Amino acid sequence: KRKAAFGSVGRRIPYRILHVINQDGESLGNMHRAEALKLMDQHDLKLVLLRENAEPPVYRLMTGQQIHEEQLKRAEKTKASPKPGMVQKELSFSSAIAKNDLETKTKQIAQWIEKKYHVKVTIRQAKDSNTDTFMLFDQILETVSEKATYLSKPKVTREGVSTCILRHMSDKELKAYQKMEKQKNSTVKKDENEDLKSSD
Repeated sequence: KRKAAFGSVGRRIPYRILHVINQDGESLGNMHRAEALKLMDQHDLKLVLLRENAEPPVYRLMTGQQIHEEQLKRAEKTKASPKPGMVQKELSFSSAIAKNDLETKTKQIAQWIEKKYHVKVTIRQAKDSNTDTFMLFDQILETVSEKATYLSKPKVTREGVSTCILRHMSDKELKAYQKMEKQKNSTVKKDENEDLKSSD
């Protein structure tokens, strides 16, 4: 059974008695379906099913804005969690990593990306290092940029620890990237030719 998308249930409520929570997250207790619909109309809110298997089922009154924000949050979560059958590899190191170690790690990431794996990279900020961890993430992406892109952008997960997830680009993204690179290269060449002409 597919889980229905998070959102307003409109007036389609199969249950007679519901447990209702208001838009501030406070419980209004159990009430008859008709009463919940009356509240919804009075305050111009929408009813969202939170827990169907509770006894009675739990519904929450929400504004359109609240529903939208919750949908975005959920979409972010699903995007960041690996799809079933999708292999996710993990690598973690400190921001004080030596240049050649970083190169080794980046090579490893490139191999995993080749295999279409998702790669979660975690960087711990070393006490005596002032290297910007976000700069390291960009450096890694720069090296594998003809194949990879961010599935979830670098973010600080807890103090001194940042993480990001890289994934293989889709064919469409690859084409767009290659086209962009071609344009970049031809612009550079054009500039060089202009320089030659002007120096003549």
